[in-house]
Amino acid sequence: MNKTIKNLLLCVMFFILSACSGFFDKDNTPNPSPLVNFSPEAKIATRYYTKTNSGVGKDYLKLSAAVTDDTIFTADKDGKVTASFKATGKTKWQVNLRTGISAGVAADENIVVVGTHDGEVIALNSDTGAQIFKVKASSEILAKPAIQHDVVLVKAIDGKISAFDKNDGHLLWAYEQTEPSLILRGASMPATQDHMTVAGFANGNLAKLTIEGGSLQWQTMIAQPQGSFAIERMIDIDADPVISASRVFAATYQGHIVSLDYLTGREIWAHDISSYTGMTVDDEKVYISDAKSAIWAFNRDTGAVSFRQVDLGARNITAPVIIGNYIVVGDGEGFLHWLSREDGHFVARIRMNRSRILATPVVDNGILYVVSTDGHLAAYSLA
Repeated sequence: MNKTIKNLLLCVMFFILSACSGFFDKDNTPNPSPLVNFSPEAKIATRYYTKTNSGVGKDYLKLSAAVTDDTIFTADKDGKVTASFKATGKTKWQVNLRTGISAGVAADENIVVVGTHDGEVIALNSDTGAQIFKVKASSEILAKPAIQHDVVLVKAIDGKISAFDKNDGHLLWAYEQTEPSLILRGASMPATQDHMTVAGFANGNLAKLTIEGGSLQWQTMIAQPQGSFAIERMIDIDADPVISASRVFAATYQGHIVSLDYLTGREIWAHDISSYTGMTVDDEKVYISDAKSAIWAFNRDTGAVSFRQVDLGARNITAPVIIGNYIVVGDGEGFLHWLSREDGHFVARIRMNRSRILATPVVDNGILYVVSTDGHLAAYSLA
């Protein structure tokens, strides 16, 4: 048994045991908060609801969708990659890679990229689904790949980032950090801007690299391990970092959310938080879901707390996304919750279906695209 698999099994075993008081004596997992009553202020229109693949079933995989000008791409755990017309949800093409997909989907107008449990990076033609290349990364891939400037960036579970040529898949460079012995089963996608990428690691470090050669520009530890036990010292960066103009925003499990100067990595502000889900940013605020399913909003300039919405506790919510004047999160019971960007109060709620929504929804041109764990794809807009 290799070290990575051993670490993941230890992590899974701990969470199974910790959910049971007195070692299987009593289930101590918190129940999802009941849905609160409110007067709806926004009307949501369903544009379509369709089945694209078999989804992820009971596996905890966040196989998020990707959109291009006219197409939305989805994938399932068994290896099917589907291209659907963005306007109607009807299938454009579907291929079965016959391997376990664990990360995806990334896409641009030319290629679609997914990652597998076996550490393979598979690229397909966006128009036809024909395979362009299949190459091997260092280990299992759980983070969504990134595509920028003819480079495909892939971060594996062992902490190594590999950069592959977008046209033929040959390895351009690799960068690696030493990861701790116990990690969460998850990983964050590298963020990109211009010719740079910012990536977070399970050791709490955030690093900025050049996309062309992988040269380190700066590195910042955004949380320090605390506690006597390995589980208490977990500070994984599993929430995707966000680059917004001259700032970088990142968060750790059992650590902090920070705002850093993009050029230097200098810390501008920090706030205690535990998050493994993700965040989004507008001109005024940073919105983030924490590990207990509370939604926070911070002033992007000062870090002051603008609001904290706690009425979705233990509902296993996604990262928030912005649509119009609202933010939206999905939850573990198939609900989508619309909240005010101003103060976090609820303005609308709909249920996509009874399956979980693990992957963060995608917003494109005012349309919200959502994938459920049973393989359904839905599109919504403000009526």
